Amino acid sequence: MRYCTLLMDFDGTLFDTRQAIRLTLAQLTERRGVAAFEGAAVDAVIDQGLALAPMLRRLVPEGNAGLLEEWIADYRSLYNGGLGVAHSAPYPGVEAVLQHAQHHGIELFIVSNKGLASVLVSLEHYRLRHYFREVIAAVDERPPKPQPASFLAQIQPLIGHQSSEQVLVVGDTEVDLHYARNIGAPSCWAAYGYGQAAAAQGLSPDFVIQAPQDLLQIMR
Repeated sequence: MRYCTLLMDFDGTLFDTRQAIRLTLAQLTERRGVAAFEGAAVDAVIDQGLALAPMLRRLVPEGNAGLLEEWIADYRSLYNGGLGVAHSAPYPGVEAVLQHAQHHGIELFIVSNKGLASVLVSLEHYRLRHYFREVIAAVDERPPKPQPASFLAQIQPLIGHQSSEQVLVVGDTEVDLHYARNIGAPSCWAAYGYGQAAAAQGLSPDFVIQAPQDLLQIMR
């Protein structure tokens, strides 16, 4: 099967952002005047691929739940104010994959539960934005995955009558694999990312890659 379109996750698939998220959360607790979140709890929410609002709901101490919108705004100002770019980077080999796809006419989309501004600032910084036809991300705390609405409303109209079987979803967490199932597309699990192996393997992805470069073989 030749895949004509790749729907790629951002955190843990294209970019290694774990340290940026950790540092942002550390500065966030300092700004809000509460004890730092436990490292294991932080890694757990990263590994689950949660969008920002549900991530903070799990981490924010009781008594602060009513201030969640303020926590979200503070997190975004810290991350987008420089921490995100300074402490994250594309995984080695990512640009070679993007160049190959572009050369062979394979359309690329990013579908991420991260905020749009956070994704765009990193892509622009590393000069990767031009490889992607569209970047679809969380808007007003509404994540595009795993529900199929983002595919039906924002991607399918752009790719026309192309069968969903020619679309490959690439991501590192079970959220991405559920998204692939929900849109009727094959899936590729990025095992080098943040997802939990047992959960991902239990969803029987069509492909498993150990590094971004492994996508080159799938695209050939």
